[in-house]
Amino acid sequence: MKRYLLLAAAIVFAIVSAAVLISLYKKPGETEYRLARGRAQFETENYLAALQTLRDVADSKKGGLQVHSYLGAAYLKLHLYKAAIKEFEAAIKAEPRESDPWIGLASSYIELGDAAKAVDDAKRATEVEKRSLDAWLALGRAQWQQQNLDQAEKAALKARQLDADSPAVSDLLLHIYFDQNPADRFQAELDRNSKPSKPTQDLAVRFFLAHGQFGRAYDFKIRHEREALDRAVLESQLALQRDASRTELIPQLVKNLVKVGRYEDALNTAKTYNGPVALDLELGKAFWMTARKDDAIQAYQRASRALIHKLSAEVALAGVTGDVKHWEEAYRAERVEQDYFILARLEESLPRASPLELSFIFRYAGIFEPAFYTRAAEEALKVLNDDPKNFDALMTISTAYQRIGRLPDATRYMQLARDIYPKSGEPPSRLASLMLLGDQKDPQQVVQLMEAAVKLEPGNAGFLYNLGWTYDQLGQTAKATDLYERAIKASPLSFEAMNNLALIYTSGGQPERALPLLVQAMKTDPENEAVYANAANYWARRHDWKQALENYDRALQINPASSVAAVEKGRIQLEQDQTDDAVDSLSRALEVNPQSFDAYMLLSSAYEKMSHIKEAIAAVDEAQRIRPGAPEIKATLERLNARKDAK
Repeated sequence: MKRYLLLAAAIVFAIVSAAVLISLYKKPGETEYRLARGRAQFETENYLAALQTLRDVADSKKGGLQVHSYLGAAYLKLHLYKAAIKEFEAAIKAEPRESDPWIGLASSYIELGDAAKAVDDAKRATEVEKRSLDAWLALGRAQWQQQNLDQAEKAALKARQLDADSPAVSDLLLHIYFDQNPADRFQAELDRNSKPSKPTQDLAVRFFLAHGQFGRAYDFKIRHEREALDRAVLESQLALQRDASRTELIPQLVKNLVKVGRYEDALNTAKTYNGPVALDLELGKAFWMTARKDDAIQAYQRASRALIHKLSAEVALAGVTGDVKHWEEAYRAERVEQDYFILARLEESLPRASPLELSFIFRYAGIFEPAFYTRAAEEALKVLNDDPKNFDALMTISTAYQRIGRLPDATRYMQLARDIYPKSGEPPSRLASLMLLGDQKDPQQVVQLMEAAVKLEPGNAGFLYNLGWTYDQLGQTAKATDLYERAIKASPLSFEAMNNLALIYTSGGQPERALPLLVQAMKTDPENEAVYANAANYWARRHDWKQALENYDRALQINPASSVAAVEKGRIQLEQDQTDDAVDSLSRALEVNPQSFDAYMLLSSAYEKMSHIKEAIAAVDEAQRIRPGAPEIKATLERLNARKDAK
C-alpha cells in the first residue's frame, strides 16, 4: 500500500514538474498580454482603448481570429459598422469554422438594415455551432427584420431550448408575436417575465393599445413605474416636511399622486400650492376618479382655456360629458401631447360610441399607436355614407391618410372639404401642407393656399405661422417677420414662430429682441423640450457654451431620445475640446438615430482630435453610407488618409 502511495506521489511530482517546465517554455508573450488587456478593456466598455491595444497584436493564426473578432465587436459597439464588417470578415478568413465572427457579421448587417445578408451570415453561425444561443438569436432577429415571422419564431424557440430563461429570447419572441398578432401567445410570453426591460414594457403597452385595451395599457405602464413613483412621492413629502417653502416640488408631487391613484391626497396637496404651474388637468383627473363630475368639468375647462393641455382637457371633457363638440375643439389644439390616463378613460366609451365618436377616439389613439389611424378612417367613411358632407369626417379621413402615408387620398378628401366648405381656413392650409409633403412642390400655389387660409381665419396662429415659414423659406424676411409676430400675438404657444423670429432678430443684429421670445416660451411651457432646444440654439449661436449646454441638458432630461439635442451638445463639447464627452454625446445620438450624418461627421472630428485616425476614417465612411454625394466627404477623407499615411 505504501508502495502505491509512493508511486502516486512520484506521478504527481512528475506531472507538476512537467507543467512547470511547459509553463517556463510557454511563458505568455507580448501578444498574449496585449490580447488579454484588450479583452479586459472591451469587457469594461472602454472600446476605443481596446481598439488601440489590439490593433498592433501580431496576426498569428489563433491570435488573428481573436484579435479581429474583438476589433469587430469594438467597432460594432462604436456604431462603425463598415469597419466592423471588415474585421469580422478578416476573422472568418483566419478561421471560418468559428461562430463568433459570423454572429458579429450578422449583427452588423442587422444594424445596417440588410436583413438578407444578416440571415445568410446568421445561418452560417448556426451551422458552425449548432448550440450557440447568440447564433440562433442573431438568426431570429434577422428573420424578424425580414418579416419572415414563422422562421424567426422557430429560431427563437431553438434559442429557448438552449437557455429557457434568456431575457433576449423573450424579447425577440415578444416582437415576433406583436407582429403576428396572436394575443394569447404574446400574453403568455409576457407573463414569463416578471421584470421586463423598459423596451419590452413599451412594446407591451403598444400591444394592449392595439387591441383596444386602453385601461390595461395604462395600468401596465403605471405598475412598472410604481416603485419609482412611490419613492418620488415619499422623497417630495419628506422634503416639504423639512422645508415647507419648497413649493416647486408640489406640481410633480400632485402628478405622481394621481398616477398612483391617491386622488384625495392629490387634491389636498394641490390646495397648498399657489405657484405658476397650472394643476387643473391633474385636478380634473382626481375629481373625475372620485365621482365629482361638476368639479372635474370645471377643472378641465380651466385647463383647456390655458391652452397648454387643451387637447387632453377637451378629450377628457368629451369623455365626461359625451358632447361631440369637445372632440371638435380638441382637434383645434396647437400642442399635441400623450396622456395615457385620458386615453384609458375612453375605453368604456367604445361599445356605445357612434361611428363619428369612434373616428374621433381612434384618431386620438393614433397619437399613441399609429395603427389606429386606419381604424379612424374606416369609422369616418361610415359617417360619410350617411352624411357625405360631414366636415369632421372629411378632416379625420384626410388626417388619417396623411399619417399612414396615403398622400393622394389625403389630398382628395381635403380638396373635397374645401369645395364643400369654402369659408373654412383649415382645408386650404392643410392642402398646402400636403403639397409640401409631396414629390412635386409648387411654391406659388402653396403660398396662394396659405394666404387663402389666413384671409379666412386671420386670428389662427397655426395658419399665420405656416405662411410666415413659407415666406421665410423663400427669403422674404419682412413678410415672414410680420406673420411670425402676428402668430405670437394670436397664441402664446407659437413656439416655432418665436424660435424663427429669434433667428431673424439675431441674424439681423438684434439679439436683444430674440432672447425675450425664448424666455417667454420656456415660462409658458416648461415641460416642452422644444423650448429648451430653441434656447440652446440661441446661446450656441452667441458662443455662450455654458448656457447652451444647460438648455440642451434640460431638453435631454425631458426627452432622452432627442438625437438632435445630443448631436448639438456633442458639437459644443467638441468646440470646447471636451473630446471624450463629445464622443459620449454623439454615441448617444447614434444609439437613437443611427442614420445621423452630422453625428458621424462630428464623431470623425472628435476621433481626429484624439489622433484616432482609423476611427475617424471609419466614422466618415458611415457618413458617406448615409449621404454618398455629400461634398465634405471627399475633402475630409483626403485629409485623414494623408495623416494616416504620414504616421
